[in-house]
Amino acid sequence: MEDTFRLEDITFPLLMKDACDKSFTGIIFVSSGERRKGLIFKDGVLCSIQSNRTDELLGSILVTMGAITEDENEQSLKRSRLERRKQGVILLEMELVDSKMINEALRHQLYTRFLDIFSWKTGMVQRVSKERINKTPDMPRTEFQRLIRKGIMENTPFTTVITALSPHSDTSPKKLTDTFPPDLGVRIDNIDSFKVSELLLLGQDPPKALLALYCTGLVTFEESKHKALIETLKATLHQMKNQDPFQILGVDQLISEGGLKRAYIKIVKNNHPDTYSYADDPEVRRLANEIFTEIQKAYTNIMKIREGKPPEEPKGIDETLQAEILFSQGTIALKGKDYSKALDNFRAAVKMRPDERIFLEALIRTMYLRYQNTGKGNSFEIKAAIREGTQKFPESDSLYVVLGWLLKKEGSSKAPDAFRKALQINKNNADAQRELRLYTMRSNK
Repeated sequence: MEDTFRLEDITFPLLMKDACDKSFTGIIFVSSGERRKGLIFKDGVLCSIQSNRTDELLGSILVTMGAITEDENEQSLKRSRLERRKQGVILLEMELVDSKMINEALRHQLYTRFLDIFSWKTGMVQRVSKERINKTPDMPRTEFQRLIRKGIMENTPFTTVITALSPHSDTSPKKLTDTFPPDLGVRIDNIDSFKVSELLLLGQDPPKALLALYCTGLVTFEESKHKALIETLKATLHQMKNQDPFQILGVDQLISEGGLKRAYIKIVKNNHPDTYSYADDPEVRRLANEIFTEIQKAYTNIMKIREGKPPEEPKGIDETLQAEILFSQGTIALKGKDYSKALDNFRAAVKMRPDERIFLEALIRTMYLRYQNTGKGNSFEIKAAIREGTQKFPESDSLYVVLGWLLKKEGSSKAPDAFRKALQINKNNADAQRELRLYTMRSNK
């Protein structure tokens, strides 16, 4: 049984939680850009990992451990490829290492390959279940869980942590054990006295520790009161992903144009996101929006087919044009103060064109405006986005203006510094100039 989805839709820590909880046996293929890995599991415990990264080959690991030189690595790798034998066997024959060192390097290689994936923000996942795997894990379940916690605490981007915990923002964690493992490196014994949304404001370590505990079965969250609805929406979305446009709309390929429009209007009414406005749950909102998008895409594709044009396919879309359209739609929604719709459009544009600075600036500005005008979201989430944004685009004066607004709202004395930084980048930034004039006027009173 195969299951394919985007890594950002579940996040790697939650993917590992799911594998543990369901005692998954099979292979999970993950890819991001040029990186490809295959994780082999038996009964929910990692057995081995295949990787296409040359710096994760056994010889490279031994070089980092100081066991062999770069030249010895190259010689043994060349023989391995020519003779089609494992590099470890070649190294033993060359008497460069002993079996104890090989075993230590293999363990280090497994850990390196596994921990690296926690740093991935985007990618694709293909999960293939097997009835049995002819491998035995080299580590007990407790060691694998420790490794998951290590990956979350040391390698996972904070934006990924926020994505994983956000569906539980209004709940409080429930401890499933009296004591937490010391490998977290942070004390959070009173974790159950906070809401998840409050923990997200306490810096990066507490939320990371919470996610680490959750993914290794040491804490849980109160179930959403809309759990049944969420499961129904997930099933509907999964079904649509595997249907052609006619099946999604529930129509025959020979249906008349009028019949098609009536069927489309009916399914839109039944599945419009506003139908679920009573369910104050971010997961319900996300799933409802995705289902609505699939319906709209199905109708568009049928119309294209009838006009003799090829239907939209992910690889055939001009993503630059589509991102520009989404950005335009987001700008219109923002003018109408429809912050949720604007954020959805800007996020989609950023995913398609992550190197387009103006898209990211619009997204973060809208996050702040929603927070300022509706109280939705939180300052820590916005600061995390600004921090990552300024690392990617250090020349963005707009992001420093948003930071200044946020600090000003918090009453921080550091707000003027953010506006000054914006002016250092762009001396003509009108927002920063105005804010600093206001500070000067207040200071002179």
